Amino acid sequence: MSKYTRAYDGWLTRYKINRPLSRSEFEGRLDVKDSISLPPIDSGLIKINSVFVECIERWFFQRGWAALGGVPAAAIWVYFLILFGSKIYTPPQGESIASLAHIIAGWYATMLCLLLVVAIFFFALAKDFFCYTHYPIRFNRINRKVYLFRHNKKNGVMTLDWDKVHWCVGRGRDVGHYIYELRGHVLDDDGIVRYTFAVGQYCESHAGILQHWEALRLYMEESPAALPYPPLALSISTRPTFRNCMLLVISWFDGYQSIKMFLFSMLYGFFRWLALSTCREPRWPSEVEAECQIPINDPYQRTAPMNVGEYPDFDEEDKRQQNEYVAFARAAAAAYEEHGSQSRAPEA
Repeated sequence: MSKYTRAYDGWLTRYKINRPLSRSEFEGRLDVKDSISLPPIDSGLIKINSVFVECIERWFFQRGWAALGGVPAAAIWVYFLILFGSKIYTPPQGESIASLAHIIAGWYATMLCLLLVVAIFFFALAKDFFCYTHYPIRFNRINRKVYLFRHNKKNGVMTLDWDKVHWCVGRGRDVGHYIYELRGHVLDDDGIVRYTFAVGQYCESHAGILQHWEALRLYMEESPAALPYPPLALSISTRPTFRNCMLLVISWFDGYQSIKMFLFSMLYGFFRWLALSTCREPRWPSEVEAECQIPINDPYQRTAPMNVGEYPDFDEEDKRQQNEYVAFARAAAAAYEEHGSQSRAPEA
């Protein structure tokens, strides 16, 4: 098996499962007891308190891509579907009646277009439309459980033991460059991979994911007090408002750099908003919420922002300290990447 995953594995396509761990995955396991020699910095926290933290799934920031490519493609084939379907029994020009061959060809073209529309919907549009705004992953430090939200139906939440998940840094290819993600493998008693998931936003460096891992590891193994700025700051909003969709996409693409990039960001942001507007908020089942009761006046509970980029609990001094820490953490990650480290795990 290749140590590189495909660009959209885990979302539009599936991770490869029912297989043994690769050598790099086995050797690159991240031990929950071993600290990382990098300052922690989270990559996608949306809730935090003294009982649990909650993260976005790997593909939250990419939502809207399927809509951007799938809606125009589906519209084209719907046009041809209507065009061919409306002329099945219409005689060709110069003839008084449609021949059997004409009717069969019309039905064939119509059904082919219909199949293409259905395929585009199920393999692309259904991943963006009429599902959930996000698929949260919750880490409970009290009972040492990890909850994976998949849907609101029966058995829609997968509950895992924090200590038993095989954590590693996953590596994939995306448009000419490598990307990294914090990946968890669920293994059976024989060490066969039965399920794979990824936590938080991807990074373009191995060190960035190690920092993300260290933030989660410190929270689960020690306490919220072990986390400095910015892990105790929430700036990601999952509310599917038009403003949030535009702010997130423009900042992600650096849309103010050029007029072309700005216009593309606006287009992508529109399709992201269009898709997420049809989605519903995820709801944890009552049994999960019962296991994640937050104490009254919890000093570590943070307020989720209404809009992307806001810090509801921060004053100007907090923001200054946060900016300093982010610059320090990024510089440490850049130095780690440049000079390497003996403690760096093999890439999985």
